[in-house]
Amino acid sequence: MKIPKKIIRGDSLWEPDLPLFVNRGGESFLLSMHTHDFVEIAYITEGRGLHYIGTDLLHVEQGDLFVIAIGTPHVFRPYSIEQDNNPVVYNCVFDRNYIQRFRYSLPQWGELQRIFQNGDYEYRYYKNQQDEIGAMIEKMYMEYTMRLPGYQLVLNSYMLNVISTLYRYEILGVSPSTTRNRLDRVFKHIHASFHENLKVEDLAALVPISTSHLQRLFRQLSGQTVTEYVQSWRIKKGCELLSYTSESVQEIAGKVGYKDHAYFHALFKRKIGMSPVQYRKLQERSSTEFIPLNKADRLEARSNLPGMINKSSTFHK
Repeated sequence: MKIPKKIIRGDSLWEPDLPLFVNRGGESFLLSMHTHDFVEIAYITEGRGLHYIGTDLLHVEQGDLFVIAIGTPHVFRPYSIEQDNNPVVYNCVFDRNYIQRFRYSLPQWGELQRIFQNGDYEYRYYKNQQDEIGAMIEKMYMEYTMRLPGYQLVLNSYMLNVISTLYRYEILGVSPSTTRNRLDRVFKHIHASFHENLKVEDLAALVPISTSHLQRLFRQLSGQTVTEYVQSWRIKKGCELLSYTSESVQEIAGKVGYKDHAYFHALFKRKIGMSPVQYRKLQERSSTEFIPLNKADRLEARSNLPGMINKSSTFHK
């Protein structure tokens, strides 16, 4: 079944003369899996958690950086609702035409532009970048929030630095792509057959490598064991079915690979921090789409969207 996704539209976030929005927010279970019609640069500045993105499930921590293409479904999540160090993310989002203003400042414009085109990739992932881009985005956030005279010029300057640094990452190959590519068959098999009885030895045979080596690579890439990853993916699918269908919890448990309804209930509560029924009720209170129509709506929406900050709010680190 194809699960519908929320759509967050850039027009609801930025002013007509500045198609750019920067915010800092702690991640929770309030925002559902969503897509957007803008490019997003997301930098994890604090904490640890999970990132459901495209068809992947990734462990994320401080220093991780994502460039997320237009139309790519994703959502950040804490490990648990009771977790103390939830991921805190800086988001820099912009209309793809925004970066056209830098084309005459960059000799490598043709190569750099491909970083932000959504035809060739769903996302780019840079692991543990030691705050280089994070420091720039933090300064952008301060400028965007305080809006002192000349802030747009300063924002453009920082943005030029950000995309130039991303270009450098691409040239130097700063990405965990080698390990990811090696395990691609394993991830695809889990995502397609998560409801089946998956055994570590069968997954290792797909590469092929030993089960112990698979576990090491899996933990290196995802921060989880194979079993933990399968459980997280099944719970993700359970969340989708709870949000978008009226099927009973017992039916959903069976569909995601758990014949024991009680075990599914206990695992769900341990992973999400609430029962499946509580999660369904929480999602029923959420809006299914976010499309403000005028400036007043945009300002209200900006203050109400989970993780978003009103431009008049006080700056905080």
